[in-house]
Amino acid sequence: MEMAGSASLDKLNKYLRVICLECCGHLSKFTIGGWGGMDVGKALKANSTFEPGLVLRHLYDFGATSETDIKVVGFREGNATTKHPIALLARNLMPEAACQECGLTLKWLCIECLYEEDKNGYLCNEHMEENPHDNYGEPIPLLNSPRTGTCGYEGPAEPPY
Repeated sequence: MEMAGSASLDKLNKYLRVICLECCGHLSKFTIGGWGGMDVGKALKANSTFEPGLVLRHLYDFGATSETDIKVVGFREGNATTKHPIALLARNLMPEAACQECGLTLKWLCIECLYEEDKNGYLCNEHMEENPHDNYGEPIPLLNSPRTGTCGYEGPAEPPY
């Protein structure tokens, strides 16, 4: 990501929620050092907080916590790449995995298989149709987010953010 120096950490918090975290309005915070580390206020501006090498941890949902590390790799001067205070420059690819039944490309996650049957829960289209589990609801689409299968997460916002 690229972030304007004048933008607050609250803007970054909201941005992270939109692109890969928000499900139910859980609490969140920034820390240096994770749980038990030093809390960093959301009102602080990037240009007064960030320095090269700093790793800031964002904690979302204090029950089923998703932890996102933000590593400051450097600064630059010049025009912003977008009119928004934060721009996504790159994103990880969807993690590779295979259907737990046949090994084909997966599209679905069965929460019941994951929690009750000690399987990975990944299903292709064919095995999703055959899946009899419904104690946790129907299998859900597999999404590129650390929140997939956690709480009420239903997916990221559509770009542009």
